[in-house]
Amino acid sequence: MRKILPLFLAFIMLMPVANAVAPVDLSANRAMTGGYMLEISNNSTVTTAGGLLTDAPSIAEVYTATWCVNCVDAEHAMMDAIGSDDVTILAYHRYIGESQDPFGTEEGDNRWIDLYGESSSAAAGMMRAAPTIIFNGTQLRVGSAAEGDSLQADYEELLAESSPDFSEHGGTSSQFNWDGNNSSGAFTWSLDVNSNFNASHWKHRLMVVEHSAYFPDGSNGLEYYEDVVRAVITLEGELNSSGDMFGNTTTLDLPAAWDGDDLSLVLVHEVVFPEDMGRDSGESEEGDREETLIGIAIWVGVAIFFCFILPLAGAAFIVFFTRNEDKHVVNPYTAQSND
Repeated sequence: MRKILPLFLAFIMLMPVANAVAPVDLSANRAMTGGYMLEISNNSTVTTAGGLLTDAPSIAEVYTATWCVNCVDAEHAMMDAIGSDDVTILAYHRYIGESQDPFGTEEGDNRWIDLYGESSSAAAGMMRAAPTIIFNGTQLRVGSAAEGDSLQADYEELLAESSPDFSEHGGTSSQFNWDGNNSSGAFTWSLDVNSNFNASHWKHRLMVVEHSAYFPDGSNGLEYYEDVVRAVITLEGELNSSGDMFGNTTTLDLPAAWDGDDLSLVLVHEVVFPEDMGRDSGESEEGDREETLIGIAIWVGVAIFFCFILPLAGAAFIVFFTRNEDKHVVNPYTAQSND
């Protein structure tokens, strides 16, 4: 018993925090649309993609890593939640400070920090937490522990709540054309807009996505990694003379596929709503500091509990158990003399 107790306490200390992290609703500040995809393999003959934003696929962004075991559970639950819905999946892998995952990009991590870092830090104490899943840029969920009946049900609810009306913010349809091959070409894109459009509220990016990449050296049990974002390209545009279309043409060199011939292009549009753009800078900085301090306090509290309080409680329990155990030990010589 004395040997088992220390092992049990060590196991408890190494267990991750199991509490679910509440989702973060970003819909009052920002959202994402577009998501139309164009395959650019050597066998592809289609050169254009796009349509109305009201008909556009939803976008599920995943932050993951090849060593992240609970990312597998989160992604499986997400796929079950999506089912047959039209959803474009963008899987971003860790890059900054990463030594095991070969799929991440610096521009991908920088974009993630810029868009979601503060919200992620406030929710979970980390600006880049794997796994994190975000639907349409509005509903952010960190971790793989279910908050409701199941993780799949949590994702189904978030997906249903994540589609704003972009016509209120100026965008109506998205189109793009690729004139090239799977390594380079000319990319022409456009966003049809109405009188509500304000270019300063929007950012436009091209995602180069690899459908499936084989990497058996990851430690999370997977060998094939799906929908890997291989490049994030920020696009510059301008408004046409009639004021109803925003876009541009640019020449691009694309990253090589990890393996195979399965690259695709995805055009996304990110909008920051005026309410967020109009925040006072002093108020914003003060709020950011408060969120960061809260996140730090949470993780310091967890560290103190697992590193100090729990071991002390375990040690006290062992001492108590040992003393009480000694009281019940029978001295055989004393017992014989009494006979």
